Amino acid sequence: MSHQRSRSRWWRLGFGLALAGTTGAATLAASGAPVSAAASDELPTYQVRATGISEAEAAELGEAFGIKRLSRSEDGSVRFADEKGFLDIPSILVGDTGKDEDGNPTVGSVLDKAALARLRPIDAEKALGLTREALARVGLYPDQARPTVGHTSLEMVDAKGKPTASAALDTTVSFSFSLDGLPYEGPGAKIRVGFGPDGEVTQLSYSTRLLEKGEPVRVLDPEAGRERCAKAMQGAVRIRQADYAYAAPALDAKLDRIEPSFRCSGVNADGSAAQIIFVPAAVDAELPEIDPVPVPPRRPATAFAAPGVQSLGVVDVGSEGTGPCSGLPWTGTNLASFNGQFSSRGIPVEFSWLNGNAWERDFKDPKFGGTDSNWTDHVDMTYWQGHGAPTGFSFSGCSSKDDTFLANTEARWGNGDVEWMSLFTCLVLANDSGGQRWWQRWGGAFDGLHQLNSFHTVSYHSASHGGTFANYMLRSPFLWWNNPMPVRKAWAQASIDDQPPSVVWATMGPVGPGGLVNFDDYFWGKGNVGPDVPASSLTGWWYISGTS
Repeated sequence: MSHQRSRSRWWRLGFGLALAGTTGAATLAASGAPVSAAASDELPTYQVRATGISEAEAAELGEAFGIKRLSRSEDGSVRFADEKGFLDIPSILVGDTGKDEDGNPTVGSVLDKAALARLRPIDAEKALGLTREALARVGLYPDQARPTVGHTSLEMVDAKGKPTASAALDTTVSFSFSLDGLPYEGPGAKIRVGFGPDGEVTQLSYSTRLLEKGEPVRVLDPEAGRERCAKAMQGAVRIRQADYAYAAPALDAKLDRIEPSFRCSGVNADGSAAQIIFVPAAVDAELPEIDPVPVPPRRPATAFAAPGVQSLGVVDVGSEGTGPCSGLPWTGTNLASFNGQFSSRGIPVEFSWLNGNAWERDFKDPKFGGTDSNWTDHVDMTYWQGHGAPTGFSFSGCSSKDDTFLANTEARWGNGDVEWMSLFTCLVLANDSGGQRWWQRWGGAFDGLHQLNSFHTVSYHSASHGGTFANYMLRSPFLWWNNPMPVRKAWAQASIDDQPPSVVWATMGPVGPGGLVNFDDYFWGKGNVGPDVPASSLTGWWYISGTS
């Protein structure tokens, strides 16, 4: 039986796709209304018959979309981001702008307003037609799909919040999967196509398994599901919903069966939105064991006097996060994946504080009694994972030094060393919340910081987002591909790989004198980096967001 005939049999068994959002990034939410199981208290399992697509199918897929030399990963997935066209914002280089606090040369750029005004992304109907035509040509279109169309958008405002630029940068087509009428979500259920304004494909993700409906299993009812969610999150999260769903891990997770799960969502003690996790729904299922991640003791403040420790002039990074103490089982693994990408390339990881070692004061400016100048603002990039809100992020259940919530009003980043603050949490960069826009809430945190990366929506818990993000920034070119990505593009692509299409990633940054912007910063040593913009020189902010 050919691969394509197997795929057709799959559809005849009743696999379908469901629309899980509305057009436009800003309108999407991380989870919809609760979904009920059938009255029988049983849900089907699905046997994995094949994982990914073949080399031949990948080649045909590339040809159908006009992509030269589309590469296929060992796990059978396909990921493509055009080096120039992916999330491109027209800009003009203005040349050398001096050196940063570490002595690294910087290169300035400004928005090309005329080129931005000429952008005319293709409409939804055309994007849907191009996607259907290309996928159907190679037999990879899911026949019962109802795709979601969206756009990646750019907003810019001046220092008083007056809009100065706004544009849609592309048109995206994403597919939200379902099994037996229930959501099927994760890195292993991903089909996404991005089209530039000229109709050329700038981004493509294809990561699926071939499934066949199998025997049913008895499942817990929703009330018992909430109890299981609470147990999995160690009582640290108030569970608001436990929806029946199917989890689709990345294709490198070798599975022979997909079983029903509960999709757990809620808030922690201070009301911050919890990252979403999945737990098994079967009556006799056991919660997965979590391998403990070693948590070294924090270095005392006197350690900073040691030669070579966290000295300016060194390119370095740090990471922090709240794990099981906040109900998040895989934070330690995720931070380790981020750290490993840097340390394996000889870039120091100056600190990595987890659980009770992650302190709110590490992110707080000394003006407000914090010590960020010793930690998160004393490295070039800081990566964080935990629960969040539009006005900050939470340490509740893990530590209270100085307190349990880092408020946006207490952040002043970049007046030390940090260029890029990357917060893998929820809602921090919500476009609008409580009558306050993104720039009103977080504009004051910029005092030399180049970019703040986070999410407009609730995000899903992950054990690998950090490593994927870091690898995209740091990877080495191989032949015609694998070039390192600018920081914001790496954040976007890692989120596309890792999160369902309902999750909206976002990045914001400052506008400096003469319109200087840091849209396309690379990590140090990988490409151009723009200059610091101190708070006294800010003339506005920019914000880019898109669907995963």
